[in-house]
Amino acid sequence: MNPSPLAVETRKRLRGEILELVDEGHQEQRSRFTDVILWGVLQRLKYDVSQNEVITILQDLKDRDYLTFDQVKDRRTGIVRIFQIQITPKGRDLLEGTTTDEAVHILG
Repeated sequence: MNPSPLAVETRKRLRGEILELVDEGHQEQRSRFTDVILWGVLQRLKYDVSQNEVITILQDLKDRDYLTFDQVKDRRTGIVRIFQIQITPKGRDLLEGTTTDEAVHILG
């Protein structure tokens, strides 16, 4: 089953929003995000997204080499936690427009 065009666009926008938030924190030298804090910020920005969806998007951005982070998984409960989220130079290049990726929608 193919995802709806709206679901695809929402994921693209969430990828861009997360990169923008992490970069903003980096530029202001704030503490690094965790998945829980980032999920809360997205909720306040009116994104209807679950904590698991945020984790999945973070993992996707790491696979694309736009973010780095530490991840731990509780072997008993299976719960994943992500912390020390940082943007990579490749992620900054994407935000600055020196590279492009159709899978990430940057409003800038």
